Amino acid sequence: MTFARFMELALHHPEHGYYAAGAKRLGPGGDFYTSSDLGDLFGRCVARQLAEVDARLGAPDPIAYVEFGAGRGTLARDVVEAAGLGARLRPGLVDSSAGMREAARALLPQARAVARPEDLGSGLEGLGVAVELFDALPVHRVRRREGRLVEVFVGLGEDAFVEIEGEPTPQARAFAERWGAAPEEGDEAECCPALFSVLDAMQRPFLRALLVLVDYGYEAEELYDRSHARGTLLAYSRHRTNESFLEAVGEQDLTAHVNLSALRAAAEALGLGWAGTTTQDRFLIANGILEAFEDADPRDHGRVDRVRARRRAMELIHPDGMGRRFKVVFLTKGVEDGPWNGLADPFAAPYIRRP
Repeated sequence: MTFARFMELALHHPEHGYYAAGAKRLGPGGDFYTSSDLGDLFGRCVARQLAEVDARLGAPDPIAYVEFGAGRGTLARDVVEAAGLGARLRPGLVDSSAGMREAARALLPQARAVARPEDLGSGLEGLGVAVELFDALPVHRVRRREGRLVEVFVGLGEDAFVEIEGEPTPQARAFAERWGAAPEEGDEAECCPALFSVLDAMQRPFLRALLVLVDYGYEAEELYDRSHARGTLLAYSRHRTNESFLEAVGEQDLTAHVNLSALRAAAEALGLGWAGTTTQDRFLIANGILEAFEDADPRDHGRVDRVRARRRAMELIHPDGMGRRFKVVFLTKGVEDGPWNGLADPFAAPYIRRP
């Protein structure tokens, strides 16, 4: 089978897939952290972005907040609590894992938790968010071998899964040739044709929306250059990475960096507006995360909760950590062109954050 099919089953098989285990995969006791594991600061910043969307759309009633790959719902809870939109706000949580949906419903009972975007209906107006969704989409693996492109398939040996090289499938070859994957002898790369259908499914429920995608990723030229000659695919287990992709199947996460050039092409083919990209630190600072460092009373500066808030803010925006590794993409549907506060560069002078 293709590695894409193997990855899809390893992650999303309803009984044996990695995400079938539900919420225990996340957080300190799981295999990796998400931004919402560091407190409510990320959610507060997304709520600030939601407020801008609400104003841009003319305060629709209802206004939707939809999270794709919502996990156990912690980010959505933080957004809803910080948004202050009352009954106008209709949260929708999309996750393929029944265990994750169950945990999300317990955490945010007023949200509609569904398995697929199409289960949300149509005509929604508001904000759609996906955090670390596209890096978990199934990918084809390709290599440059003796001057030609080959695909890495998964076969079954005597007692283990094994790699088998062969002629690329048409979808893998087309993607690799369009974006220049594995350009030099010995290079390996990942191709993700699935991103088009996933993005299409995300945008369909909306009539008017801003879609904010937060993920690891590069433009194709950088993604497939010599600095990533082995590709970007990694397995995650107990907060450690490895390259034993065919082992511990269903017990470890698999991710690969997103091809932002392909994502842009998919957005344009679907008629979505590409409003721009930024980095996570810029997005969060533009949406007020530095307020965690501000104390109206200087005596509060040393309080344990204030110190923790500042430490969590630093983890989210540190340039050597999450701050620069994560890219933030803004896509629009049915929304007039114009600058978004979340895309403003707080490091450029002069910069004044809009309320």
